[in-house]
Amino acid sequence: MITTLLIFLGSILVLVGIHEAGHFFAAKAFGVYVIEYAIGMGPKIASLKGKETMYSIRAIPFGGYVRMAGEDRRETGEEIPANRVLYAKPPMVRALISLAGPACNLLLTFIVSIVVVWSLSFPVLQVAELIDGQPAEAVLERGDRVLEIDGSRILLVDDVTEAIQDSGGSPLEFLVSRGGAEQIIDLTPLYVEEEDRFVVGAYFQTVAYTNEVGDVPPASLFEEAGLETGDRIVAVDGAAVDSAIELLVELDGQGATVLTVSRAGSTFDATFADREALAAELAELAPFADLGVDTKHAGFGRGIVLGAGQFARYVTLLGDVVGGIISGSVRASEALQGPVGVARTLGEGFRMGPAVFLQLLAFLSLNFGLLNLIPFPGLDGSRIAFAVYETARGKPIPVEREGLIHTIGFIILIGVMILITYKDLVSLF
Repeated sequence: MITTLLIFLGSILVLVGIHEAGHFFAAKAFGVYVIEYAIGMGPKIASLKGKETMYSIRAIPFGGYVRMAGEDRRETGEEIPANRVLYAKPPMVRALISLAGPACNLLLTFIVSIVVVWSLSFPVLQVAELIDGQPAEAVLERGDRVLEIDGSRILLVDDVTEAIQDSGGSPLEFLVSRGGAEQIIDLTPLYVEEEDRFVVGAYFQTVAYTNEVGDVPPASLFEEAGLETGDRIVAVDGAAVDSAIELLVELDGQGATVLTVSRAGSTFDATFADREALAAELAELAPFADLGVDTKHAGFGRGIVLGAGQFARYVTLLGDVVGGIISGSVRASEALQGPVGVARTLGEGFRMGPAVFLQLLAFLSLNFGLLNLIPFPGLDGSRIAFAVYETARGKPIPVEREGLIHTIGFIILIGVMILITYKDLVSLF
């Protein structure tokens, strides 16, 4: 519990600190006098006075603020030059200062996504199976590690698929590792008209499973049939197989099936009443030995590309959730989390390892940044909207009116936060 609380508080301080730093540095860049940079709300527990700005940490670790001279359009004192007051700046400058906070949260998401990709080791793709009569059968071997295609590094199955489709049927140079030695293999994709795509006739996976039983899970169909570790499945209903993929292909269909098992130089048959159930269990449990797994890192440039892709997936995921809430297909009470729910999620992520925790932190930062861009009173988005409206209107909005709108919005936001927190506490206990 204490660890989860500390992780949560640290994460919030980072997200709020980054957000407010965006406002702070943007204000400084445009010459606005910053009175205080605060992380947290409520009573001050620590502070440091700079040349002109007070840097403080406050007792309530939710939120923070950058207090700028003239932010409420009142007198700020003769010691502050009139041209350094916030509302002495053009509306679009004020909009950029408001935009800088959410932008820093989005930047943090992007950077963390890249760092996570850089830190990960990717399993090297290998040839898991070859299809009879297809181009790959003549030049590739099961277990070949695919390193590059036409000079481009290969990390994901999508990389292979994209290279094959982009070839237009032209020969491709596969750099593979076979038996510890690298070699270049020329392979020409074949166009399959009924599928409207190019193929080479190979399955590329991170793990290539053999036909050898590597594990017999308790209470599994294999255990019931008396199979043991080290047995090899050499045929399905008389059709020879020498890999797990071939086995699953032959199991397609319904009804009973007979597996021919090789053990210590002899063979015997194992009968299964439901081939469909057997295939489903084997696909889920994968109780076969494999050809080993090699790993490699993405590298600098490739890491940036993959990190950008991860950032885009975060945005898409968040958009799907918001769209689901609007359409009613997703319940807001289930999708939204308050401080308690966020703390619990971050704590679980931390226990699962740094990569998982950092991905959760990145997604939380994206949520925080995009939430603040909503043009709802009290959020940065509303201040941007007011600045745009003022530009179109040609004169400032009365301070009392804008202040009242922001106050009402802030009260509503606090109420929503209390409601969500109550929901989290109820679900927790």
